[in-house]
Formats: sequence, structure tokens, C-alpha cells
Amino acid sequence: MTGEVKIISRTHRKINGKYYARVRYKIDDGKPLEILRAVENKSAVTPKLAQIEVDLVTNGPLQLVAGKVTFRQLAQHAKDNVYVPAVYDDQETKIKGVRSVVPAHAALNNLVAFFGDTDIRKINEKTLTEYQVARLTGTVKDRTKVSLSTVDRELSKARKLFNIAMEEGWLLRSPFTKAVSRNLIHDANETPDPIKTRELTDEEAVLVIKALDTPERRHTLPVFIAAMDTGARRSSLLDYLRWKDINFGDEIIVITAYKGKGKSIKPKRWTVQMTSRLKKELLQLQLQRKNKNDDALVFEQAKVNLRKLWTAAYAEAGVPKGTRLFYSVRHNFGTEMANEGMPLPALANLLGHSDPKMTMRYYNLNKKTIDKARDILNRRALANRQ
Repeated sequence: MTGEVKIISRTHRKINGKYYARVRYKIDDGKPLEILRAVENKSAVTPKLAQIEVDLVTNGPLQLVAGKVTFRQLAQHAKDNVYVPAVYDDQETKIKGVRSVVPAHAALNNLVAFFGDTDIRKINEKTLTEYQVARLTGTVKDRTKVSLSTVDRELSKARKLFNIAMEEGWLLRSPFTKAVSRNLIHDANETPDPIKTRELTDEEAVLVIKALDTPERRHTLPVFIAAMDTGARRSSLLDYLRWKDINFGDEIIVITAYKGKGKSIKPKRWTVQMTSRLKKELLQLQLQRKNKNDDALVFEQAKVNLRKLWTAAYAEAGVPKGTRLFYSVRHNFGTEMANEGMPLPALANLLGHSDPKMTMRYYNLNKKTIDKARDILNRRALANRQ
């Protein structure tokens, strides 16, 4: 939209107990338009009106105006202003953006492929349900069929977009009411998938290592060894582990993780052990590294096609389809440590858990646990007979 901007009125509205600054304007002699912006309270209306007017006069009318917002515009606004690379302050606290931009943008692209230029006011529970069904059945153009958990993540992104639209005053009510959210977005903890929550067995791990030890996949094997021997999460190994975190002399590794939500995210760091086989793999990588900067990522090259190669290796090893690649290895580590008698607080420290209650998930009742219980009881019975 180009032309001279003429302000018609500066008022405010109160909708559902929330105040909005409202500027009505028109371009040349065109139809009246308006911009609504949410404010914290009534006293904030006047400065917000001034800000809106300055933006209109200085930058021209915004594309995103009340009643004129398409889903595509809303998604692009989120890409440009919300889902941007994370920025941290001197204390490494996240002050802006997100840590995982690529998957966030991918989810938004999938949503845009379905909703496109639909007016966001016309999106309701019915159309959201249609999206859910379309993604689960693979009927969205140029998009493959996906799992329910993937659709849940994408609908969660959509809910975030509509919250942004409400904050900006482009939408008065979100279609994601509590009831709609409960019906459409499933809580993974309610019905855990036994395949996706299983740990990799020791026998399977041996076969996976063998399957990864090929010319095509060998560059990803050190990551698997590191996951097996440290229990670290995927992001801790691939995105945050740097050469300065490796101490060959003391045979220890500093693990980094970013947990939490919002702007209060801070890094958590803890020390874990370096096994002999992991040390061998890391020393070989060190000899091959081209970037001598200590801030360089340890597994930068290993990230190439890792998911594809590991998926193939897991299949060759006979691991049940659907087993999560990194989670199953981390779960193996936790379960084995628990079965060998590792105290709960110590295991929580190794896994990077702030709350030991999280660690209780790794105290699984598997065959080793049962065998260990049988041995204890047999020894007790034998002692009582003497």
C-alpha cells in the first residue's frame, strides 16, 4: 500500500478485559483501515497510539493490519521477529530468538502449505482439525504423511502464532481455546509409546556399532560412542560440545545443555567421564580436525546425514522401527548405571537432571533388574538356612 496516510481517529477499545490502542486511518481517499495493538493497561494507551502514528507516518502503513492478516503473513512475521537465531547476553542468558530455528521454520512452512492466504479470522476448530487429518493422511500438497507427534508439534506452533496475532491486535480471539487445544494437541506423557520410550539394549548397541563401522557411516560412529559412554543428549553432543570442553589428561568432558523456556534460559554445565574407547575416537578426530580453534565443535563433520545413516544402521541392527535414535542410547546409559547400583543423586548429576525425580525413569524393571533381585533373594535365603 502506497500513498498519503491520513489519521482518522485515535481511540482505545477494551475487549475481554484487555485494552487495545486503536488508530483508524486511510490512504489517500481509500476505505478506512485500522490498527489495533494490545497494551498492558489503560495508561499505556496514549504512548502506544503515538508509537503507531509515528510508524504509520515514518514507515508507511503496515501490511499486517486488523482484518487484513493472512496466515502466510502471520507466519512470515513470526519468522522475522520470533523464530530468529538466539541472542545471548554476557551471562549467556537468552534474550531473543530460539535455539532451533530450522525446525521451527519447517513447521511454519508445513502450516503455510495448508492454510496459505486464508484470513486468520476464518481459521477455527473445524479447519484446524482438517489440517490435522490432512497431515496424518498425507493429503497436503507436496507434504509427506507424518506421525501424530509431529502434527502435535506443528499445531503447537500454530497456537503460538495465534497468540502472537492477539498480542499484536490482529486477532481478538484465538481459535485455540482450552477445549480445542485439549482435543487437538495430545500430551505425550498421557499415552507414552513403548517403542519410542524404550532403551537400546547392549546387544543392539553392539550391532549398531558394527553397522556404523563402514566407509559411508564411519564419521558418525564417534557420536554414537560418545552418546553410549556419556548419556548426553543430542544437542549437547552435536550443537554445544567444543574442543575446549575435552580434557584428555584428566579423561573428563564438560557437557553443556540449555533447558527451560522463555528468556530465562541459561546454560547448565557438568563434568562426565571419558572412557578408553571414547578417548581413542576423540584423539583420532583431533588428528583429523582442520579447524584448530578450541571453540570449534567436536562433531561438526559428523552431523552430515547423521539421522539418515543412523536410521539405516538401526534397521540393519534389527532395532525395532520407531526407536528414538539418541533417546534410546541415553536411556540405555541411565538404565545400565542404575542396574549397576549407581546412587540416584550421582546418576542425576551425570545425566544433567536438576530434579532427581526425572532420573527415576531410568530405574526400569528389565531382565537385568529381575536377575539382580533374584540373586539377592537367593543369597538371602541361603544365608537364612545356615
